Amino acid sequence: MGRKTILVGFWLLGYALGFFAWLVREPVFTFIRSFGLSADAAGALITGFAGSVVMLVGIFLWSYMSSS
Repeated sequence: MGRKTILVGFWLLGYALGFFAWLVREPVFTFIRSFGLSADAAGALITGFAGSVVMLVGIFLWSYMSSS
């Protein structure tokens, strides 16, 4: 698998996750803010989680493709 294909895959995965996060943002913000966090802290928590999911999936895919 080429470098361009992997980069496009990461881009598509990040886009899909961002699109989904935008659709469910209000209920998630409300849930997180119920713990007493500010709106900024809730946004940072969600952004960090989304970024970690993208990287985790990307590393799993890269590892799987490298071992094949």
